[in-house]
Amino acid sequence: MRLPKKFWRNLLLVFTCISFYIFYVFRNNKTAAAKFGGNDKFYRNDNAGSAITITILGQDDGSRRDKAGGVEKGKSMTCNIPKLEMNASDVSHFFHDPKKFECEKGRNWVYIDANKKAQLIPERKNAQCRFHRINFKQNIDRTLFEYILSFFYSGSFEEELKMGEELPAEMINVRCKDGYWYPDIWETPLISVRKVKKQQQQYYKKWNVLMVSFDSVSQMTFRRKLPKTVRFLEEKLDAVVLNGYNIVGDGTPQAFIPILTGATEEELPLTRKRFPEASFLDDVYPLIWKNYSDAGYVTLFAEDEAFLGMFEYRLKGFRRPPTDHYTRPYFTKLEEKTRNVAAQCIGSDLQHKHWLRYAREFVETYRETPYFGLMHHCVYSHDDINLVGIIDDDLSAWLQSTSEAGLFDDTILIVMADHGHRFAEMRETQQGAMEEKLPFFSITLPKKLRETQEGKQMYANLKTNADRLSSPFDVHQTLHDILQFPKDLTSEQNTRTRSLSLLRPIPSSRTCADADIAPHWCTCLDWKEALRSEEDKQVSYEVAEAIVQAFNEQLQNELKVCSPLKLKGIEYAKKLVPKEDLLKLGARPKDTDGFVPDLTGNTKTTYAHYQIKLSTTPGRGVYEVTVLFDFLTRHLTLDLSSVSHVSPYGDDPHCIIDRNYFLATYCVCYDRV
Repeated sequence: MRLPKKFWRNLLLVFTCISFYIFYVFRNNKTAAAKFGGNDKFYRNDNAGSAITITILGQDDGSRRDKAGGVEKGKSMTCNIPKLEMNASDVSHFFHDPKKFECEKGRNWVYIDANKKAQLIPERKNAQCRFHRINFKQNIDRTLFEYILSFFYSGSFEEELKMGEELPAEMINVRCKDGYWYPDIWETPLISVRKVKKQQQQYYKKWNVLMVSFDSVSQMTFRRKLPKTVRFLEEKLDAVVLNGYNIVGDGTPQAFIPILTGATEEELPLTRKRFPEASFLDDVYPLIWKNYSDAGYVTLFAEDEAFLGMFEYRLKGFRRPPTDHYTRPYFTKLEEKTRNVAAQCIGSDLQHKHWLRYAREFVETYRETPYFGLMHHCVYSHDDINLVGIIDDDLSAWLQSTSEAGLFDDTILIVMADHGHRFAEMRETQQGAMEEKLPFFSITLPKKLRETQEGKQMYANLKTNADRLSSPFDVHQTLHDILQFPKDLTSEQNTRTRSLSLLRPIPSSRTCADADIAPHWCTCLDWKEALRSEEDKQVSYEVAEAIVQAFNEQLQNELKVCSPLKLKGIEYAKKLVPKEDLLKLGARPKDTDGFVPDLTGNTKTTYAHYQIKLSTTPGRGVYEVTVLFDFLTRHLTLDLSSVSHVSPYGDDPHCIIDRNYFLATYCVCYDRV
């Protein structure tokens, strides 16, 4: 008997409704699981017996990250500072002598002489120059009248620049004409330190602080490319280089926010500019230079690149100039001429020559006034592992001349880098991965301080701490100690405190967990290969599949423009487990005094940190990811701030990068598939 058509239509309708219901429930479960705050999502491998549950931390939703759980489980790991080779065979071929830039052939018409006075070069002595001031564009509401005034006057050259005198303002844009009927025209921004008055509070001896920082230079690369500078620091200034200085996060802000505030970005109020409720940094960050300013110090914050500014590229920046001297407006004007590309030349001069001249002016101007200065150099070193070498002669000569002039006599000098190279091909080697996390960091105590009783002890502590684990958090505490030296300089500090001063003894037993350095960034952990046995291989692939699934969860709302990712392969997998002796350690020692341990125990490993380097398709994504996996519960904890995209993005995420920079890490646009 044939069933009527109506029956089949109704059956089809019921089947369709059931299908939609199943899809709806599945989708809602996935959506709920992806929410921040510890909710789990599930991933099942067809070859495994049970599902992996995943907790995702560090999502870009403006929330604070709950860090409990991930780091603390590494508490028992003892730290051994790695000793890297400067000429290791797997990286030595990446280095060569760079070609020098070819700047404009015609000489700059105007220069600033040693007395900070503007001068014309002889061949342009008849030129007429006019200028306008370069001001910080405050992020505050202005009236319509003020906007109209700024529109008409911000670019007009209304005043004559008088030669043989100091600049009329710290930063100006100058335009010169030479000739009458068909004049030659030359234009450039100029910068020179203009002294500000500071009310002094001379309750105690004040030591200057000058931090000279470089972007993306590991300790090994600093030694490779800037050997004269290192030699002068160590041999002439008796600088102490910290071999155990370990980064705590990815990128420049994650290096300097802990230094300047003692906290991480996630622990502080929201300042990411893509969020409407984000605050300006100077409104909510406890920046250390405020402490120095309150103590009567003149303050300086100078970066040589505006577009990639450490607090402006991703963060909201400052409402007002954060320090007494602030160079961002100058470099913003400079980059307008190069269309937001870092200015490696300023006319006919290499950029760093102006940068060093300005630094010399600053320390000379405030020879009798205490100062705190942070100068960060980015333009040569950010995108090239070799180019920073062109500054070595000038930087070492600058250090020598400034020192011989007595300008460092009262100054604690810190020469450092924020992190090693993150994107170069070298980063894909084992040595390169280590070097990324071990930037150059040196501290020089002036001879005058080292000759005091407390200075001798601080210098001895520094030399001891050079081979102990340290971090940006410790630099912050050190800056506090410089403002007011502690009375106790001999007792070891408590490892339960995250920020330990470099001027006081740091315990040799300190671990990454003590220092709040996540396993992903910790260089003093012992990793074991996790692809040798079939059991290890299966777990590693299950974890890798779950990681890619987590990436796709981040793209869930952008699947109209971004393609879902699939696991292509694993380049390597390592796991961090307690050392063998620790697993064999029995409950009681073999002898009465507790000197001889009982190593007959058989403790099972129940969790491990995995570090996996995996590739995805479509596109060319290669990721290095650190996760915590619990073998008993089959639960995975993934912190997205511990995900490194180690292959070049190219233009794969072009469709999303302006709207949501965070997702550029995972997005491959459909038109690039």
